[in-house]
Amino acid sequence: MRFCQKHHIHFISDEVYAMSIYSHPDNRASVPFTSALAIDTTSIIDANRVHILYGMSKDFSCNGLRAGVLLSQSNAPLLKSVKSVALFSWPASVADTYWTHMLTDRPFLDAYFRENSKRLAEGYTLLTAFLKQQDIPWVRGSNAGFFIWVDFRSFLGKDIHVDGDEQVEAVAVERPSQVYRTSKKASERDDWFFQKIVKARVFVASGNAFFAEEHGWYRVSFSVPKDVLEVGLERLGKVLEEVKREVDE
Repeated sequence: MRFCQKHHIHFISDEVYAMSIYSHPDNRASVPFTSALAIDTTSIIDANRVHILYGMSKDFSCNGLRAGVLLSQSNAPLLKSVKSVALFSWPASVADTYWTHMLTDRPFLDAYFRENSKRLAEGYTLLTAFLKQQDIPWVRGSNAGFFIWVDFRSFLGKDIHVDGDEQVEAVAVERPSQVYRTSKKASERDDWFFQKIVKARVFVASGNAFFAEEHGWYRVSFSVPKDVLEVGLERLGKVLEEVKREVDE
């Protein structure tokens, strides 16, 4: 906020995962969520530069209803400008009514968010236990959201598709003794690995979709029913065993 104030920039806080928080031994040191609305901005930033975004898509698992909000408590001109074009992006009346009833039902919200946090923690625990068993690194410390960033680079092969001077070295997360090399041809191996997973009827999001700096990183979601996640991990485990054999040959 101070940086924004210093450089005359508006501070926009996307809080779409605000209530999708869970607790786990791996993330006890994680910084807890604090909404920008809970911060006294006096002497930090002009209040008219603080804006908050929220929506139904994450916390309420209702991305198909296409409903969101912009909170700007001290910038009437901005809200007026947004309203002038809001006609072209109004949510459906059904979604509007549905969300209004949810937000005004406090007992429901308390029970829902409590259960949501519990299930997210269970999913995280199940997924990370699988990764530990498979000796697969991931970025630790998350305490919110539905997925984790997983390092599958070792399944692409260590020195495969490296083009001499074009090679780039990268040290794997939590494996400083192992060096993985990549190049423009690494994308071919990454695509091959991704198709292996898809053919096994499992979908994990390739890092290519998120402009990952290196091939082999994937976004793996755990916010599904426990039995679904167990089936998915079982299938993924079989794929990884097959890939290991092929890479080691």
